[in-house]
Amino acid sequence: MPRQIYRYLAILTALAWTLLPVCWLLRLAFMRVIDIFSFPPLVLPPDPSLANFFNIVGFDYHFADGTVQTASGQARQVLFALKNSLIVSSVTTLLTLLVVVPLAYTFGRLEFRFKTPLLMAVLLSVAVPPVSTLIPFYSLFTKIGLTGTHAGLILVTLTITIPFVTWMLIGYFRNLPDVEKLAQVDGFGRVYTLARIIVPMSASGISVAGVVAFLFAWNEFVFATVLVNGTDATTLPAAVSGFLFQQPEPGHMAAAICLTMAPAALIVFFLQRHITEMNLVDPIR
Repeated sequence: MPRQIYRYLAILTALAWTLLPVCWLLRLAFMRVIDIFSFPPLVLPPDPSLANFFNIVGFDYHFADGTVQTASGQARQVLFALKNSLIVSSVTTLLTLLVVVPLAYTFGRLEFRFKTPLLMAVLLSVAVPPVSTLIPFYSLFTKIGLTGTHAGLILVTLTITIPFVTWMLIGYFRNLPDVEKLAQVDGFGRVYTLARIIVPMSASGISVAGVVAFLFAWNEFVFATVLVNGTDATTLPAAVSGFLFQQPEPGHMAAAICLTMAPAALIVFFLQRHITEMNLVDPIR
C-alpha cells in the first residue's frame, strides 16, 4: 500500500510540474490586461477573450464594453519569425528524412564491419548536450558568414535531428519482415528494394520520425537565440523572448508562447496513436 501511495504522489508531482506552467500561460493568454494586474490575483479569467492572440498578429481588439486593446509592438516580428520557423522546420525535416531513412535502414537491416562502434558514435552524438557545441559553431559560422541565415540554423539543427531520428528509426526498420531475400529472388537491388518496398512498409514510422524532426527544429531555442536572433532569419522561439525586454505585456507574451506550443500540441494530439505504436527496440541487439 505505501508503495502505491508513493507512486501516485510521484505521478501527481510530475503532472503538476508539467501542467501548472502551461495552465498559468493559458490563464494569462485569455485574460485582459486589467484582469492580469488585478489584486488579489484572479485564478481564472472572468471574461476570457482572444484579445492577446489578435494583438500579437497585429490587430486591435474591440471589447463589448467599447474598450480597445491595441496590437502588440512585437506583432510584425512575431509574424516574420513564424514564417522563418516554418521554413527552417520544413527544410530541416526534409533533409533529415533524406539522410536518415537510408542510414537507419543500413544500420537496422544490414551487417558490416564496425557496425557497433558506428552505432555507438551515433548514440554519443545524441548524448552530447547541444550547448556544449554552441561556441565552436558560433565561431565557425561567424568566419564563413552563416550567422543570421536560414542555412546556418538548418545546418546546426541537422546535427541534432539526424543522430536522434536515426537512432529512433533503426529499431523500427529492424522489426520489419525480412523481405530482402524475396526481393533479390525477383531481381531487385538494394536501392530499389528500399525505395519501392521498405519505405512504403515504413510509412507510419517515417511519418513519426518526420514529426519528431519537425518538432526539434520548431522548438530550437539555444542555437536560434545565438545564431539568428535579431536578424532576418529570427525564428519564433527566439522572437518570443523579445517580449521580456518590452514594456511588461504578460498577456501578449503568454499568447505568443501558446502560439509557439500549438503545433507540437496539435501534432501529438492527432498522432499520439502512431507515436505510441513506434516499437523502439534496442538497435544494438
